[in-house]
Amino acid sequence: MRVPRVVLLSLFMVLPLLGGCEINPETGSLVFNTVKPEDERKIRAEAPRQVLTEFGGVYYDPALAAYVERVGQKMSEQSKTRNFDYQFTILDSPSINAFALPGGYIYVTRGLLALISSEAELASVLGHELAHVTARHGAQRLSRMKAEERFCAAFLCDFELPVLSDMAAIGMDLTFGGFTQDQELEADELGIRYLKSAGYDPHSMTSFLKKLKAQTDLEAEIAGLTLEQRKARGYSSTHPLTVDRIAQSSELTGDMEGAADTVGKRDYLVAIDGLLYGNRREYGFVTGKSFLHPIRRIAFDVPEGYTLYPASRRVTVVGADGAIMLFEPSRKLVRGPVLDYLETIWAEGIVLQDSRRLTINGMEAATGWMRSETEHGLVDFRLVAIRVETGNIYRFLFISPSAMTPRLSEGMRGITYSFRMIDEKEAAQLQPLRIRIVSAGKNDSLSDLASQSSFTDHAVRRFSVLNDLDGQTTIEPGRIVKLVKK
Repeated sequence: MRVPRVVLLSLFMVLPLLGGCEINPETGSLVFNTVKPEDERKIRAEAPRQVLTEFGGVYYDPALAAYVERVGQKMSEQSKTRNFDYQFTILDSPSINAFALPGGYIYVTRGLLALISSEAELASVLGHELAHVTARHGAQRLSRMKAEERFCAAFLCDFELPVLSDMAAIGMDLTFGGFTQDQELEADELGIRYLKSAGYDPHSMTSFLKKLKAQTDLEAEIAGLTLEQRKARGYSSTHPLTVDRIAQSSELTGDMEGAADTVGKRDYLVAIDGLLYGNRREYGFVTGKSFLHPIRRIAFDVPEGYTLYPASRRVTVVGADGAIMLFEPSRKLVRGPVLDYLETIWAEGIVLQDSRRLTINGMEAATGWMRSETEHGLVDFRLVAIRVETGNIYRFLFISPSAMTPRLSEGMRGITYSFRMIDEKEAAQLQPLRIRIVSAGKNDSLSDLASQSSFTDHAVRRFSVLNDLDGQTTIEPGRIVKLVKK
């Protein structure tokens, strides 16, 4: 029996009557919560391993880790509630992200640390994540999950719910499932309070959010997305737009004194000097519209309008038109013809259309395709497998709406036939990038400094966003800036 939506809505209307309401001492508001701090500690004990796996493990830099820990603990001391022993961890990921697990684990990625420009901005990010814990937003969501479970056990719901005994799975669900609009805005409000109480410039929350928006706009510009596509990809119905968070933050800090409060720009930039930027060698690098892997010694190119997202084993390519391509190595060495591999191993149990042998830059290859009905309509899947000189097979999976496939086929073909081996000399030149801190010289222009970074496209805009200069055309001598270099 499927429970009607009106019944589920009624459930949430009667939750306060079921018991479990409490006044949150941090916010002063009445909330529904049946989760005890010890339950959150169980999640804390079991979920971090999955987080580390998802985000490349811990980033090794003892001095920087100690710096982040010190700022985080200073912010945690501003809370009215001291239920947890907080731990602050830098994740070895180039993505721009920060989040908190119920129970007090706070994570920031090195990609986010590269974007931040001062200790106060770091404190604003950590304060926001601390607020999710102190306001017990994860606990409130878990309480609703428990209530749903009990309610559905009684009314025989037929939709799936998390198994609440699996604390690790719950922790990941709470981490990546997101918070509501009200909770995100509440975390910003609490974070500003913590900032001011800790002696940091409270306006740093606004400055960071403005930078986050500029970075999001830059990424969309590089990907060639329209305004409508940006909204469709960048925001969900449950999260406030960054502009809304900026507006609230500006309003809350408008009358606050900030000149005498700590910003800590120089201390922070010294702390991140040498920070790894972008991917490690073992993940491969994006240079302009090319993906190059120095260890596997392979490369391929994508057309304009496509954006590359390398990860540990797979590269995802997303087109502004909605097309997606996945690239990865086969999981084991395969003997025999590539066409046999394509038809009997990779596409086992699937009838491919027009499967045939290919030769791509002297390498044995094979391709075939299929069409499938999905919830988004008819979708085409083009499979391409290529064997390199080492014997390994690499594979492309092109995914496109069937109506768009004819128009996209030329770009797909271009990506396929750009696949190539690179020599040892070219591979040796591919080295990871790092943040380098320098001072602007008397005669340095903004474009001069931008050209010193290793950006191959949108160099001035990338440099400007990274250094809080977006929209400016000049730079004052002596200003400390971040360059991205080998």
